[in-house]
Amino acid sequence: MSKFGQLKGNVKQRAIAEDRHAPTMPNTNAAVWARGLTTTRVADLFKTLPGLPGHWAQIQGLVNAGNAHFYTTTQYGQGYNNGGRTSDEGKQLIKWIADAIISAANDADFDFPLQQLRFTSDVGWLKIQKVNGILHIRSRP
Repeated sequence: MSKFGQLKGNVKQRAIAEDRHAPTMPNTNAAVWARGLTTTRVADLFKTLPGLPGHWAQIQGLVNAGNAHFYTTTQYGQGYNNGGRTSDEGKQLIKWIADAIISAANDADFDFPLQQLRFTSDVGWLKIQKVNGILHIRSRP
């Protein structure tokens, strides 16, 4: 998983230093938002099977904020839907988040049922499950 320009530098340190209960939102700083999500939230995602649904829901909530930000652009100071297209920045960060989740899922010590992370309508959703210790990726951005 290689980082593109905006995820390099001190972004990881800034994300770690943030309050996990009041994360940076993508419209404030998309790179810190994505790093915060992958560094602090994904690390907890596959700790236990009973905790997976709650942690997955937290990540989906943060991704929803990204979806709303990356699916809308601004023209003349007004937000508008850009015809059902996600910005290039959004596509890069969505892929980064999906790759981080897949990496963490590979390391999970337990099987889990199908999990779906919904991204924007023009980007594939992440659909994964682990059966008999093997990670199955049905869809990814």
